[in-house]
This record gives sequence, structure tokens and C-alpha cells, in this order.
Amino acid sequence: MKIALIGPGIMEIPPDGWGAVEMLIWDYTVILRELGHRVEIINTPDRDLIKFEVEHGKYDVVHLHYDVFHDIIDDLVPLCKALVVSSHYPYVNTPHMWGRDGYGAIAQRYAANRNFHIFCSSQKDFDTWVELGANPSRVWLSKLGVRPYPYKFDEFASWDRTLCFSQIVDRKRQYLLEDIDSVDFMGRMEFGGKFNRKNKNYKGEVIREKLNEYITCYSNMALLSEVENTTPLVIKEGLICGLGIVCSETVAPELDTSKPWIDVIPENKINNIDHVLKVIENNKQVSKQHRKEIREYGINEFGLENILAYEYIPKLQSLL
Repeated sequence: MKIALIGPGIMEIPPDGWGAVEMLIWDYTVILRELGHRVEIINTPDRDLIKFEVEHGKYDVVHLHYDVFHDIIDDLVPLCKALVVSSHYPYVNTPHMWGRDGYGAIAQRYAANRNFHIFCSSQKDFDTWVELGANPSRVWLSKLGVRPYPYKFDEFASWDRTLCFSQIVDRKRQYLLEDIDSVDFMGRMEFGGKFNRKNKNYKGEVIREKLNEYITCYSNMALLSEVENTTPLVIKEGLICGLGIVCSETVAPELDTSKPWIDVIPENKINNIDHVLKVIENNKQVSKQHRKEIREYGINEFGLENILAYEYIPKLQSLL
């Protein structure tokens, strides 16, 4: 197939550091090309240029990865054989939050999916679209994954420390962990948030090449987000690098919580720092003994090549 992936046009693809959607689009591109498909990235904020590229690209499938471009969906539909849209908005399944940024109008447009398909990454998002009136036969689950091979893996952790890696925004709640001395923070920081910008363990926004080497140095990973639409990619990256996971309930929907190296902090204990610290330290010790097993689980469950080959590509082919 000839496929176009449309990005936000905010930063380059692949990104140097933070940029989950951009990294996802790049990983899709690399693996789909390896599997024999022709893939092009359209990454510009210029709507007219997007339409021009799609019209002249003569694509089998166009996959839109940015909600803000909802207003050109009707323009794109006749320009390709099949149009697919994915929302990476973290509050898709919490409609009471839509008023803060006007997402309701975007959601209503997506729900009117008479001539395109919605690929969503969680059952909660699927249920939300259907409740809004979307045609359920045009709403498909499509799990997000990680390309394992750019990430270094060491059988033994170099540092007896915990990594909290993500964009530093209040909904990720890094501020709950900032008084724990054994936790290091990496990621782009939101201006004006609750997290202390002067925290001595904040390592800044690490470039992607270095990050791919650093993750496996840590003993485990922690993320206590208040809202996520599914298990974030950073958690899947951590698993592939051999790290155990300590997370909030909203981070855990895709994780096998029976694993001894996955610990979920219940919401009623999320502010109990003594409890959180104890869980992190216990998880750290357990995780050190299971790094190969953790990596194997991460690749089997969230390795992107299998997801694309056996789930994503057959779905696209069925549209044609």
C-alpha cells in the first residue's frame, strides 16, 4: 500500500527529544517500510499544503494523527481511497474536561464518521465515540506500540534509581514524586505547572539518542498520571528496556498487573508519599531480578512490528 501519515507540524519527525506522537509516526514509518509498504510523512501546520500533498500523492490510505485538523476531513476524504483518524488527546474518555479547550466540537466531528474510520487506542475511547453517535463499524481498536531496537538493553541496572520520564505537566503529576530523592525526572516542562523547576533531580529534556541509552540504566520507572486514554508509550519503552513499573490506575489499563514487577498505586493512596516510596523501593528490588523477563514481556505485548503486521495492516487492507 501507499500510505500517508499526517503529523501535527509542530516539531520535526523524528523528534530530538520529547514528542510522543511524532515518535509514534516515525516508528510506524520505519516498520511499515520494512514490511514493504510505501510510506510518506506529511508534517506541516499548513492545511492547504496538506490537501495539496494528499491530492497529488494518490495514496491508498491517509492516516491523520492530529485532532486540530478535523476541519479538513471532508476535504481529504475524496482525495484518497481510505481515510483513518486517530485522536491522541488524553481526555477523549472524560467529556467533562472538554470545555477547558473546546474539544467538544472536534469530538462531534469525529463522531460523524460516515465516510472515514476512527482508530482508537483504548476500549474507553471506543465506548466514548460510540456513545457520541459514531458508527461502531467504523470505530476500531488499534493498540499503540514501540519499536524495540533503538533502545539499549542491559541485563543489570547501572543506577539504583527510578526514572520518571514524560512531558512534565500537571496531569502527569510528577509533582507527587519530587520529594523522593531517588527519582530522576526527564522531559519537556510545562511553564507554570506545580512541579518545581529547580528540583535537583530534573535532568531536562534529554535528546532522543541519549534517552534511548539512558532508560535501561535505571532500576524501574514511575508515572502517576491523573488522566491517560491508555497506557502511555513511555511505560512501554520502560518495559522494553527492562524496567519494572510503578504507576497510577489510569496508566495501567494495558498492563498485566499480576506481574511481580508491575505495581499500581490506588487513587486513594496516590498522595501518601510514604506508601508510594515504599512501593517504589520494593518494586525496584524485584525488578532488578527480572530484567530479561520484563523486556520479553514488553516486546511480546507492545513490540510495534507485531502490532502493525498482524493488526494494523490487515485493518487497512480491509478498507481497500
